Amino acid sequence: KNGGTALRKAPELRWRMIGADPAFHVSRDYVRTVRGVMAEQGQHHGLQHARLRDIDPKVRARLQPVAILRNPWARTVSRYRFALLAAEQGSRWAQAAPESFEAFLETRHTDGGRPYFWHRAIRGWYPQADYVTDESGVIAADVLRQETMAEDAPVYFGLNRPIARRNVTVSGSSDWRSYYTDRTIQIVADWYATDIDTFGFDFDSPATRNIWRPTEH
Repeated sequence: KNGGTALRKAPELRWRMIGADPAFHVSRDYVRTVRGVMAEQGQHHGLQHARLRDIDPKVRARLQPVAILRNPWARTVSRYRFALLAAEQGSRWAQAAPESFEAFLETRHTDGGRPYFWHRAIRGWYPQADYVTDESGVIAADVLRQETMAEDAPVYFGLNRPIARRNVTVSGSSDWRSYYTDRTIQIVADWYATDIDTFGFDFDSPATRNIWRPTEH
């Protein structure tokens, strides 16, 4: 829920962007394992939601990895809204709609540590830092910010116009901050402490550290 689909589907990047497709994963065994785990859980395989270190090192060596980062409080609300939408639309992969945002937060205790659930858009509770670090724990991707994509993407990719947004949840017009109380702000802060420390997030601001900036390109 960070904007990756907009990049993958952008016509102007069609021949420049390679997604985390199964053909580029570390091994066929890995792909089979993910498919098996997700089938047991009644979930779509979600293979395109791979982490950087799930991609074959030979592929990584030939390309420049790039990722989109999002404020963890905003991202959590987006995942909650997406869960509601999937249930409302009767998606074959959807679970029952969460009774409340607070109830959705509680699912971190059951789904948060599940192996391979970094491949889940809604049920994945892994920190974003996991997706952009290599085997040694070093950030090995150019990290763009979802909040400044309209300005940064044209510069980064050398485009003449912003990339069109996609997969914008209809209910997303309301302010994500309104979903929070002091208690739930702290719940997300505690859960995503790694991201907050690594990227310098505040509750209502984008990342400030370890990110790509236009002056660096």
